[in-house]
Amino acid sequence: MFGWVLFNEKDLWLRFTMSTSEVVEKTSYALGGAITDFTAVSPKISEKLFSILRKKFVVDVSSRIDTPTMGAYVPFLRKALETNPYLFIYLKFYAECLLLSCSNRDGLYPVLENFLCEEVAKEFLPTMLLTNDADQTAEWLGTVIGKDMEFRRSRTKSQIEDIVSPDSSFVRYTPVQRFYILKCESGSGLDNGFNMHIASEFDFARNANLGTVKASLIDNPSTILAEYEINSPDDLIALELFHTVKGELPIKKCRCCGEYFVPTGRSDSEYCSRISLGENKRCAQIGAMRTFKDKYAENPIYAEYNRAYKRNHSRLRNGKLYDEEFRDWSAAARKTRDEFIAKNKTVEQFRLRLKELEID
Repeated sequence: MFGWVLFNEKDLWLRFTMSTSEVVEKTSYALGGAITDFTAVSPKISEKLFSILRKKFVVDVSSRIDTPTMGAYVPFLRKALETNPYLFIYLKFYAECLLLSCSNRDGLYPVLENFLCEEVAKEFLPTMLLTNDADQTAEWLGTVIGKDMEFRRSRTKSQIEDIVSPDSSFVRYTPVQRFYILKCESGSGLDNGFNMHIASEFDFARNANLGTVKASLIDNPSTILAEYEINSPDDLIALELFHTVKGELPIKKCRCCGEYFVPTGRSDSEYCSRISLGENKRCAQIGAMRTFKDKYAENPIYAEYNRAYKRNHSRLRNGKLYDEEFRDWSAAARKTRDEFIAKNKTVEQFRLRLKELEID
């Protein structure tokens, strides 16, 4: 079991134990954001994360007399946890399998068989490769678990497409009905049974006594929610996707990267807040620049401003303007440009105003 999950209208909380300790920790994510971020993970990024964990394991095995413990990987896993719960589940499972390959290699087969989706299990388990070479074993495990992650990521993205796309073959159905139809399909991974109990969003102590619970509810009025046991990535995928569409949260496709996201601010946002592979700015920042260019590119006032800007910038490079003079002119010209565009003034009026701002 990987932990427990609770949902309200906007968030999900994941409760779990990081290692063999009994300490139960929790973290929260924006509902719909975790699963859409998971579908947007680049295979190159996931391969890199698995590689980091593999290399650390190989170094630990070769440099220690004792078998490595989960505690050695907790700092790395915490960073994954901060990024995405699905990445955390996969990387934690990979770490557990690496450790099991040292202590109980024969126990790996049933563990993998129980975790992997049927398609990946059929492809890899018949040729299971476990040797005394820690690097070779770690590489094989990373490949198999990484393939499983990619399979589920791709399948989930396709399911989201079916649920939200206006071109979906389910066009006559509501998003919740579309989810239910997908759930009924064989191999969807969505038709799961769950162990559930009732919990308070603030009461995360499993064995808290009644007096503590009563005091907690008075001091921290909280919502009483259903808490579900998570035994596989499919459990969390099914639950988060269902609660997202049931809550009518908007799932949109980013106009920049083309990946799905759930807006956390304005519901009419068209760009996500991720930084795509190969970019150094968030899609929302790139989108804002595109919107600005689309809005002003064909406006003659904007073109006139650009000509004046290039002219004065040339004067700056040639030493005919001081830096401070250029900065002051640029700020005043931009402000004037935006005001004239907003008030629908003519380009002739703008030219006259630029002449007044010109520095001799």
